[in-house]
Amino acid sequence: MTVLKKKKKTSSADKDSGLKTFLERPLPAVEEVSRFEEAVKKEAAAEEVENNLSAIYHDKQGRLVDVSRVQKRHRLRLLVLFKQVFILTLLACGLYAGYYYYFQRPAGTSAIILTVQAPEKALAGEPISYNITYSNDSGLALSNAKLEVLLPSNFIITESVPAPSGINTWSFGDIAIGGSGLVVISGYLNSPVDSANVVSARLSYVPANFSSEFKKEASANTVVSGLGFIVSADYLNTAIIGQNNEMKLFLNAFKNNKLSDLYLKISGSDNFIVNQVSSEKGELVSENNQSEGAAADVFKIQNTGENSWFLSGLPADSEEKITIAIDFTLKTKNQDKEDLSLRLIKREADGREMSLWEKTISFEAIKSDLNLSLTLNGSKTDQTLNFGDTLSYQLEYANNGEATLDDVALMAVIKGDFVDWSSLRDPLGGSVAGDAIVWTKEQLPSLSELTPGASGKIDFSLKLRNFSVSDLGVDTSITSYAQYGLNNNQEGASEDNRSNTIKGQINSDLSLSEKILYFNEDNIPVGSGPLPPRVGEKTSVRVFWTLKNNLHDLSDVQVVLDLPQGLEWSGGENTNVGSITYDAESNQVTWRLGFLPISVYRADAEFNISFIPKDSDRDKILVISPGSTVTALDSLTGGRISYKTKAKTSKLEDDEIAGFSNNGRVE
Repeated sequence: MTVLKKKKKTSSADKDSGLKTFLERPLPAVEEVSRFEEAVKKEAAAEEVENNLSAIYHDKQGRLVDVSRVQKRHRLRLLVLFKQVFILTLLACGLYAGYYYYFQRPAGTSAIILTVQAPEKALAGEPISYNITYSNDSGLALSNAKLEVLLPSNFIITESVPAPSGINTWSFGDIAIGGSGLVVISGYLNSPVDSANVVSARLSYVPANFSSEFKKEASANTVVSGLGFIVSADYLNTAIIGQNNEMKLFLNAFKNNKLSDLYLKISGSDNFIVNQVSSEKGELVSENNQSEGAAADVFKIQNTGENSWFLSGLPADSEEKITIAIDFTLKTKNQDKEDLSLRLIKREADGREMSLWEKTISFEAIKSDLNLSLTLNGSKTDQTLNFGDTLSYQLEYANNGEATLDDVALMAVIKGDFVDWSSLRDPLGGSVAGDAIVWTKEQLPSLSELTPGASGKIDFSLKLRNFSVSDLGVDTSITSYAQYGLNNNQEGASEDNRSNTIKGQINSDLSLSEKILYFNEDNIPVGSGPLPPRVGEKTSVRVFWTLKNNLHDLSDVQVVLDLPQGLEWSGGENTNVGSITYDAESNQVTWRLGFLPISVYRADAEFNISFIPKDSDRDKILVISPGSTVTALDSLTGGRISYKTKAKTSKLEDDEIAGFSNNGRVE
C-alpha cells in the first residue's frame, strides 16, 4: 500500500526566513577564494589528462585499443623528402652567397671595367683609332681572359697594338687583381655620309674560385660626317628618245679630303647607252693608255669598262669645282620612266668595294622633235627656296627634228601659292594666263616657222611673296615646267611635249631683327658716354637680336656679327636660348643656338659694344654694324637658310629717344 504524503506548502514566512538566512551568511575571505580557484584548476587539468588518455586508448568509434600490439608507421619516404628539401635549401643558400659575394658586393663584376673610345664624327677615309681599355678592379684574379672586337664592316684596319692573337681577338690569359691594359686599333672608315658605324667589344673571363665564364661588353659609334668634299648633280628629269642627253656631276669644296681616287659606276637598263664621261678640268685617259708621266695631283678620268670610270688626282684641299659631264642616249620608249644610278665607290687593295655616295635619277622618256629645257636659278634640278626670293628662269628650245614646226606656242607653268605674279619681269611681254606665261609668234616671230636645228632661249623672273601668320597651313611648294603646242594650240599637254619639271620647297620663315640702342624700349639708358659721339671719348651701346621661326624645325642655327674696325666688345651678354661668344682675334660675335624647334617661336640675345672715335672720324657717321647674318639648316627641306640684316650706324636708326639729340655725326 502506497502511502501518499502531502507536500508541505511553503508559506511566505518561510521564504522570508530563507532569504534572511542567505543574507546573514558570511562572505568567503580572499584566501578561501584563491584556494577554491586553485582547486577548480586542478580539477580541470585532471579532466583534460583523462580526456587525452581516452583519445589515445580509444579509436574513432570509441572502442578501446589493444595496446599490447604496436603497429609501426612508414616514415621512410617522409624522411627522404625532408633530407632532399634540406640539401636543396643549403645549396640555394650557397649559390646566393656566391652570387652576392661576386655580383652584389662593390668589388664584383661592376668592378670589371671595359670601355671603348671612338670619335663621334669622322670624314670618310680619315685616319681614326679605337681605344679599348680594360681593368680588373674586383677582389678576384681572372683567368682565361679574352677580348673580341666586332668592327664596322666598312672599317679598314691599318694597325693594331698589341697584335691580335686571332681575327680581331686578343687572348690575355690571367689578369691579376688591379691589372689593366689597352688595345688600340687604327684605320679609317669608307662609309656613306651620315652612316652610323658601331664598334663593340666583349671581354670574357673566369673569376678565381668559379668554374663559369663571365662576360663584359661595351660599344661606341662613329658617324661619317662627310666625304671631304661635296657631291651634287645637275640634270633634266626628261630624256629625249634617240638623242644625246647630258647630265653633270659636280665635286667641289674639298677640305681635308683623304679620298684621292674613286670609281664612278653608272648602271641602268639596257635601254641606256652611256656615250662618254668627260671633264673640262681633268685629263681623259683611255682604257688602254695609263698616261705615264702625268702628274699625280692632276685630276684624271679613265674608262675601266662596263660603265665604270676611275677618278684619280682628287685634291685634298681646294675650292675648285670638278665638273664631270655624262652623255647618254635612251634608245627607245619602253616605258614612261627609266632609272639611272650613279655611285662613287672606293676600292681597297684586297678587292673590296665600298659605296660612299649613290644617287638614282628617274628620267621621263619623251619622244619629241622639239627639245625644251627649263632652268631655275642656274639649276635644272629640284631645289630649296626662301620667302621673298627672286625666281630667275631660262627656257631653252631647239628643233632637233627633220621637219619645220609651224606656229609654235611656248608656255612656262609656275604653280605655287606664294608666287607673286605682280613681280613678273618678262622682256618679251608674254601673256599671263592663270599660272602660266605664253609666248607665240606675236612675241617671237621665229616661232611662226621653227626650222630644223633652230633654237633660242627666253629669260624671265618673278618673286616669292613673304610669309605672314595667316599663311599657316598653306602649301609651300613651287612646281615649274615648260611645254609647247603646234599651230598655235596651247592645249593638249602631254609628257612628250613637256620640259623637265623643277620642284622647289620653300624653307621655314626664319627672320632676324637687329636693333642697336642707347635707350631701351622702356626709355631706360642701356648705353653710356656722349651722344652724339665725341672724338677721344667712349660711347657704349647695346645690341638686341630677335629670332623668330614658324614653319619647320631648324638645326645648326647661329648668328654672326663681324664688328668693324674701331668697334669693341664690351660684354654684358644675355640670352634665353643658346650661348654668346666673342672671338677677339677676328673681332666676331657669335650667337649659337643649335637646334631650334618650332615650339620655340622666339629667341632673344643682347650684348654691349663700344667705340672711341678718332680725330679722322670727326663730322662722320660711323658704321657700327655691317649687318648680322643668321644661318640655319631646315630640318624638313634640307635647305640652307641665310639672311643678313641691314647695316647700322652711329645715328642709331632704331632708337627714337636718342634720335631727338643725336644726328650720328662725331663731334
